[in-house]
Amino acid sequence: MQHKQLTGIFILATAATLIVGTFVLLAAGVLRPSLSLSLPRTAPSAVPAEVQIELSVTPTPTEKPTVSPVPSAVVYPPNAVNLLVNGSPLFALSGKDAAEQMLSDYLSVCASENLTGEESLIRAYIDAELSLLPVDGTVDYLSYEEAKNRLLSNRALIPVVRSTQHALIEIGSVETTTVSQPLLPSGARLYRSLGKAERRFSLTETLYKNGIAVSDSTTLASTRIGSDPAARVIENGTFSYRSDAASETEGPKGKDAGDLKLTAPCRGTVISWFGKRGGTMHYGIDYSLRPGESIVAPESGTVIFCGTRGDYGLVIEIQHGNGFVSRLTHCASPTVELDQHVYRGDRVALLAAEDTDEPHLHYELLIDGIPFNPLPYLQ
Repeated sequence: MQHKQLTGIFILATAATLIVGTFVLLAAGVLRPSLSLSLPRTAPSAVPAEVQIELSVTPTPTEKPTVSPVPSAVVYPPNAVNLLVNGSPLFALSGKDAAEQMLSDYLSVCASENLTGEESLIRAYIDAELSLLPVDGTVDYLSYEEAKNRLLSNRALIPVVRSTQHALIEIGSVETTTVSQPLLPSGARLYRSLGKAERRFSLTETLYKNGIAVSDSTTLASTRIGSDPAARVIENGTFSYRSDAASETEGPKGKDAGDLKLTAPCRGTVISWFGKRGGTMHYGIDYSLRPGESIVAPESGTVIFCGTRGDYGLVIEIQHGNGFVSRLTHCASPTVELDQHVYRGDRVALLAAEDTDEPHLHYELLIDGIPFNPLPYLQ
């Protein structure tokens, strides 16, 4: 009985061991293939779209970089040279002669531009060390015009220094002196001297770099030219004439005539005297004459003027000496000329045929430039 119980327990234990072992093998995957076959077949679950995309996308081939075409090499003329400025290459030119010609023309333009009429060039030079070497392909190759235009558009590439001289004539002011003249009528003015300003000639030098003045002008010379300056002298009359008092004796007495013996310049009759006339000053006497009648020299002397002068028409002036001058106006057909010596009574002209109701000769006597009444001096 006991033996049968033990045998039953052993059989149960063995069965349990087999069952447990089977599950262990199933868990370990040893029997899966066979187990998968015994399982009902189910459709595989759908794979998420993004996963499908990720799995299905193949790497995009990397684009090859665009390669620019290699420029063709510059072909230089056989004698091409590099122009170096202070040791640094600037550009290349076709040859030594072309480079020297371009630099000469560039210097000429810089030296002569913007000169005024009073300014002249003293000197001009390139303010840099220039050299020419065989081309090495490191700088631009330029034609003659391209090279010159590049330099002219940027003067700092090859600076040019020039100096110019400026000639100037400076005229100073005229000093004016005013004095009283008791022999002139009040209100009258006599310019005894017009004066003369000082004139100075100066020569200055200015230094420019690239067309810009880099220093103040330096005076090379300064000197006075011409005669010495003189003051302008004006005499203001102070003599008081009687209102409308033209007469034989009107006016102050001038200095003595000395050896001069003045006579009437014609045979006519006095029709207007020296002095105030109608509110204005009449500085001589008028003789009534017919046109074409003779006018003679009142005294010997030299003709110092023969020509037209405003309302006076043709005027002849004779200098007698000692400051005495006879002025004859409204003349025509002169028989004398400038600087000619005449004698008392010589005919010098005829009376002009003027468009007036009463033709006349106007005669003035000036003594030291001041008009006086002629009648007291006529003999």
